[in-house]
Amino acid sequence: MTFSAPGTTPADGFLRLFESGQRLGWVHRDPETLRRPFPEPEPQRQPVPVAYENRATAARIAYESRKRSVTTAGAVLAAACFLLSLVAGGVLALLAVVVAVVCVALVAHAGQAAEAADRVLDGKRTELEGHFQYAWQGWWERGRQHAAAQDEWTRSLPAWGALPALPDSRRLDVFGGSRRSREGFLTVYGASTLRQQPVIVIDLTRALVCEELAALAEPAGFPVDVQLLPSGMAGSNILSGLTPRELVDTFVEAVHAEDSRADRAARTIDTMILNRLCGALGDDVTPARLGAGLRALMGETDDAEVLTRTERNRVADELLADKNKDQVRDSLVRLAAFLHPLERLGAQTTGRGSARLTCIALDSTAGTAGTELLADLMVQSVSRLLASSRKPVPAVIVALGEQGLQRRCLDQLATVCEHLGVQLTFLHPHLREGAVEMIGDGSVAFMRLGNHKEAAAAADFLGRRHAFVLHSLTDTEGEVVNTSVARTFGSSVSRGTTDSHSVTGGSNWNRGTQSGTGTRGGSHSRTSGTSTSTTHTTNESTTHTTGDSRSTSTAQAEQRVYEYTVEPTRLQALADFGLLLVERQPDGSATVHPADCNPNIALLPRTTTQPLPPSAT
Repeated sequence: MTFSAPGTTPADGFLRLFESGQRLGWVHRDPETLRRPFPEPEPQRQPVPVAYENRATAARIAYESRKRSVTTAGAVLAAACFLLSLVAGGVLALLAVVVAVVCVALVAHAGQAAEAADRVLDGKRTELEGHFQYAWQGWWERGRQHAAAQDEWTRSLPAWGALPALPDSRRLDVFGGSRRSREGFLTVYGASTLRQQPVIVIDLTRALVCEELAALAEPAGFPVDVQLLPSGMAGSNILSGLTPRELVDTFVEAVHAEDSRADRAARTIDTMILNRLCGALGDDVTPARLGAGLRALMGETDDAEVLTRTERNRVADELLADKNKDQVRDSLVRLAAFLHPLERLGAQTTGRGSARLTCIALDSTAGTAGTELLADLMVQSVSRLLASSRKPVPAVIVALGEQGLQRRCLDQLATVCEHLGVQLTFLHPHLREGAVEMIGDGSVAFMRLGNHKEAAAAADFLGRRHAFVLHSLTDTEGEVVNTSVARTFGSSVSRGTTDSHSVTGGSNWNRGTQSGTGTRGGSHSRTSGTSTSTTHTTNESTTHTTGDSRSTSTAQAEQRVYEYTVEPTRLQALADFGLLLVERQPDGSATVHPADCNPNIALLPRTTTQPLPPSAT
C-alpha cells in the first residue's frame, strides 16, 4: 500500500528533505545579525596648529599695542612741535608733520603684519578643511562600498540551517508534541536518514504519522512499503524470515509482555505447546495453521482448510496425551484466543519486494485488545528480524501511541539495536509512566509538553543551575519637620549704698631773711557724704526654631538561587513544531539546542539542508 500527498510531484521543494546529511530540524539565524560594521573610523577635522594661532594672536596684540603707544606719543610730539612752531618758526611745524607721518607708517606696518598673520592662519584653515573634505568623501565612499558588499553577503547567507543529530549517538528519545509536530519531525528526520540507510518506521499512533514521509519518499525515488494493520494484515510480511522457533518466541513474548513478572511456568508451558505444534506442522508454520492446530488440540471442529486431515489427526491424537490436554486446557484456550485475530497475518505476502522505507502502522480499525497484542507483536518481530538479518541493518523509528507500549518490548528492541549498532528513535507522546523510566538512556529531545507534571519532569531532567537574581527592591522616602517656640522672661533689682568721709589738714611757715620777719598759717577741712543707688533690670526674649529634614534611600538586593535550566512553563509554551535537543556536557550540565521541525521550511528560499557553517555563527 502506498500513500499519496495531494500536489506532491518530484519537482516540489520537499525533495530537498532527502538531501544528504541527517538532521533533526531547522535552526533559524537572522543574517542581519552577522552584518559587520564598517571598521574604519570617521575622519575628524584637524585643529590648526597652535603656532599659527599664536603668531596671529601675537601680531594682533602687537598691532593694537603699537597703535595705542604710537598714536599717543605721536600726538603729544606733534602737538608740542606745533605749539613751538608758533613761536620758533616753520621748522618745528615741518618737524611735527614728519613725526605724524612716521607714526602713521609705524602703525600701518604693524597692521600689515597682523593681516599677513591672519591670512596665513586662514590659509592653513582652508588647507586643513580641504584635507578633511577629501578624507571624508573617501571614507564615505568606502563605507558605501562596504555596506553594499555586506548587503550582498548577507543576502547570500541562509536564514535556516539544519540541526544535526548529536555525534556518536545511536539512540534518540523525543518526548511530547502533537500529532502534527510528531509527523513533521518524522518527515524531516526520516527523509534525511533515508539518504544514508534504509528506515523501518513502526507507527503505533493509529493516526498514521508516517503518511507524509511515505508520500514524499516515493516521488523522491525511494521504494516504499506500507503495511497497515489490522486492515492489511493479510499482506503484511512482519513475520517473514522468522524460523518456527523465533515465531513461537515472538508470539509468547507478545502474549506475556503485559506482566513483566509473568508466571514462568505459564510462559514455559505456552512455549512447549507451540514448539510441539510447530514440530507437528513441519516447515510450513503460519499463524493460521497454528490457530487451527490449537483448535484441533482442544477437540474443536474447524471449517478452515489450512490443515490436512492427516495433520489434524496427528495433532489431535499424538501431540499431547488426553491427561495432559486437561492440565493445559487453560493455556490452550488462552493461546487460541490471542492467536485467533492474527490468523490472517501474512496470508498473502507475495509480490512484496525490497523497500528503502518500510512503514508498519496501526490504523484506526484496530480494537483495544487486538491493538495491544498486535503492537507488541510488531515490535517483537522487528527485533527478531534485526537480530537475524545479515544485510546492512536499517535505522528504526518507533512512534508510540497514547497508550504507550510495554517497557519489556521496548527494552528488548533497544538491546538488539545497541548490539547491532542500529540507530533507534522513540517518539513518546507523553513523559509519564514507563516513558519517565526510559529518559536518559540515549540522547533526549523535547517537544511541547502541555501537562504541567510532564513539563516539571522534563525540567528536572534538564537540571538546575545557580544564578543571582533580584531578591528585593526597597525605596524609602521620609520627611521630618520640627518647630519649637521658647519665651524667656527675666527681672532683677540691685540696690547699693556708699558712705564716704575725708579729713584734710595742713600748716604753712614762711621766714623772711632780709627783714627778719616770718609768716605762719594753717588750714583744716573735713568732708563726709552718703550716696545710695538702686537699679531695676527687666529682660524678655522669644526664640523660634524650625527644622526640616528629608531623606530618600533606594536599596537593591540580589540572592543566589538554584533554578531550572529551562523553566517548565517554557516547555509548555513551545511552538507546535518547536524542538529542544539536550546535549550533556562533560561537567554534567545540559546544553539545549532549539530547533523547528516543520517540513515546510525546506520550501523557503534561504534554507540550507546542511548545518550552518561555524564561521557564520
